[in-house]
Amino acid sequence: LLLEGTGICQGAWVLAAIHKKIANFQRDEVYIGTAEERAKQEMGDDSALPHVGTGHLVKLPGFSENAPKSLKDLMRKDDNVKNYLNDVAEKMDSA
Repeated sequence: LLLEGTGICQGAWVLAAIHKKIANFQRDEVYIGTAEERAKQEMGDDSALPHVGTGHLVKLPGFSENAPKSLKDLMRKDDNVKNYLNDVAEKMDSA
């Protein structure tokens, strides 16, 4: 209560409200519309675009060619390791 009584917490809200008035900020719905409006306009994701960027893993080029010799040897000796790495690579390609 002592901190709240000083007004420190409320000062940020006052400054933000003043900035909102000056900059004429509006809610996201004004700029991009509501979810229902976007659904009507069929503004979904374009599946033809490549899935790269934040949240999308990209397969490193030449990983298998540049893998350490010990990993290559292990893949040749143990089919479980080879299958696991192939599954990981396929999942990365399909993501």
